[in-house]
Amino acid sequence: MKKLLTVLLSGALAAGSLLSFAACSEGADPNADRQGDKFSSPDTTLTVSANKTEREISDELFGVFLEDINYAGYALDDDLVANGSFTYRDPVDRWTAEGISLQVEEEEGGLHENNPSYAVLDIYSLGATLENAGYSVIPMAVTEGAEYTFSAFVRAEDYAGTFTAALMAGEEVLDEATFTVLEGAETDWVKYTAPLTASKTADEDVTLRITFSDAGYLALDSVSLVTSEATGGIKNYLFEAIDALSPAFIRFPGGCVVEGKRSGDAVYDWKNSIGVDGEDELAPFTYQEVDETGTAREVTTYGEAATRKPNTDIWQNNANVDYEMNYGVGFYEYFLLCENVGASAVPVLNVGLSCMIQDGGGWELPGRYGNGIDDFIDEALDLVAFAKGDPNSSDANEAKWAQARVNMGHPEPFEMNYLGIGNEQWDSRYYGIYLEFVNAFKEARESNPDLYGGVQLIVGNGAAFTDCENAKTGAVGLAHAQASRYVMAGYFDKISDFGVHDHHYYMSPEDFYSNTDLYDSYTREDATRYDVFVGEYSANTNTSINTWYTALSEAAYMTGLERNGDVVKLAAYAPMFGNDDRGVNQWAADMMYYTNTDVGFTPNYYVQQLFMNNQGDAVLENEFSSFENTMFYGSSEGLALYKSVTVDEETGDIIVKLVNGSGSAFDVNIAVKGASTAGLAYVTTLQCDDTAAANTLAEEKVSPESYTLGIASTFGYTAEAYSVSIIRITTK
Repeated sequence: MKKLLTVLLSGALAAGSLLSFAACSEGADPNADRQGDKFSSPDTTLTVSANKTEREISDELFGVFLEDINYAGYALDDDLVANGSFTYRDPVDRWTAEGISLQVEEEEGGLHENNPSYAVLDIYSLGATLENAGYSVIPMAVTEGAEYTFSAFVRAEDYAGTFTAALMAGEEVLDEATFTVLEGAETDWVKYTAPLTASKTADEDVTLRITFSDAGYLALDSVSLVTSEATGGIKNYLFEAIDALSPAFIRFPGGCVVEGKRSGDAVYDWKNSIGVDGEDELAPFTYQEVDETGTAREVTTYGEAATRKPNTDIWQNNANVDYEMNYGVGFYEYFLLCENVGASAVPVLNVGLSCMIQDGGGWELPGRYGNGIDDFIDEALDLVAFAKGDPNSSDANEAKWAQARVNMGHPEPFEMNYLGIGNEQWDSRYYGIYLEFVNAFKEARESNPDLYGGVQLIVGNGAAFTDCENAKTGAVGLAHAQASRYVMAGYFDKISDFGVHDHHYYMSPEDFYSNTDLYDSYTREDATRYDVFVGEYSANTNTSINTWYTALSEAAYMTGLERNGDVVKLAAYAPMFGNDDRGVNQWAADMMYYTNTDVGFTPNYYVQQLFMNNQGDAVLENEFSSFENTMFYGSSEGLALYKSVTVDEETGDIIVKLVNGSGSAFDVNIAVKGASTAGLAYVTTLQCDDTAAANTLAEEKVSPESYTLGIASTFGYTAEAYSVSIIRITTK
């Protein structure tokens, strides 16, 4: 999905364009906001051959990585209640009780086999209350006029009376609903639900308060408050921030989150995230539902939050508050998110080993059913069937998992072309296990080519820049070296049979500047060629704060990714979200920083947005003439002018990206050969003289500016100091 960024400019700028009309070059659009007059003495000339392409570019090149780190899962989830199923290490965490003795049980009679814990309330005073303020790192917030759906499962036990669910701002009731507990429901769970509409906007001291009219004894589970200001289970203000990027793909859920610890309780389990039971089935969940009028109905659902078995997030040990994967945003919501923003899905699954970095080198895990590696292979094959399968397939397993997707509400398959197996794992043990996945998928493709034939596996690599192939350092790349050994041993005919190689690196800005040509030297010969997935990258400084300096270096580097978009199939900045309270995060340098009501965009976000919204389909033949001062071009100190020149085959636009990492402006003549321009270019820029500038929610020091430029076949453009420029040259 491609979008053209444009803004309405001020009257002053429009007036300025009229003043320059007299000097307008022949063929340029006189109504443009500015005029691109040719320089008589340019610093350089960029010559573009519009009818000569050097190589095609992957249509999934620039995407994002969404990991449940920095409490991103809590932030994204449209359910505002924290610990609604009483599953945290402290099972009553985030709950405050008055007039109630509260304890949590895990005995038979729980709501669902995946959700055995529930609260037992011994209510000993009239008007007793139970209150939840949401997550400590992202407390509840409400918007005037917005609707919030309250629900809770209650088992009457020894209680006869009513309870009231109220949306509170301090002691002010914003809306409430009262329910009469059904008689004769002593042994049955009943779901009580009602809409609550906020009478005002509030982002502090907001709570869900449940008040009980009588004394008694009852059980409570799966308390929820879901906001209508959401899309596909994701809060709108964060969904919109992702959507505005126009990512070609979304990698999910990790990262380290997929690996976990040797105990197995901190491994992201995609089947848990959709409510699969112990029989490996997404079974129907049937219960009685009662609204605030007392109207009861029988409901059957598949995969709702109450049936999802939580896991502990691996980042728990780096957290100062509870950190559980409660799967409010599970794999189904992830696939919906991809679809809703026009991205393909790139899921990552556990290979059968715990985290090699955080867990003492990695340990073999028992698997979902105690079958070790076989369980993990089955889960990978089953995920493909869930995402892409046909419920009417003659393959019983495909039909089963495809039907599970249909039952959750999505008859059509999701778009998924890649599947990551493992994360930041690299030794011979990992590669040996990964080989079993390769062989299993080979067999699956032979028996069911329609389903598995379109999915490529992604093989892990080390977590360092030096673990990748690098002509400058002489590194051959860990996955590449292992694939070469397998080819020599006769396992494969060519290196690409081993899968797409996952490269991760968090480098200094200086390293990004000096390695913009990293993939220029990669082989494109069939036998030794292999494709690359840059699964995680970002420029990190000693202060670990995203600044204009780090964003500029990433932009320079991304020109190299695009120029080599035939080899680099996908690339994702990482991580995407951090909490605006920087002290609670497990990772400091992030693309966006959220609060409970808003999200702030770093300069790095805007760089990613410009590249994603302006990705080309093919690299055009192009070259710079010599600079008068050649030290500024091709240097390794961040003083260069970096470029990428591509074509949008749908619109015919020639897209020139220029990144100036120096403190000096460059006057560039751009000469288009082999095509006629339409006299107009759309320009979007990021520029700031202060490379240490950092955006905050209160102030954006770096943000895009867009305008139109009147152009001829050769026109002038000034790449300002410390700037990123996107110039879309129209040809139609």
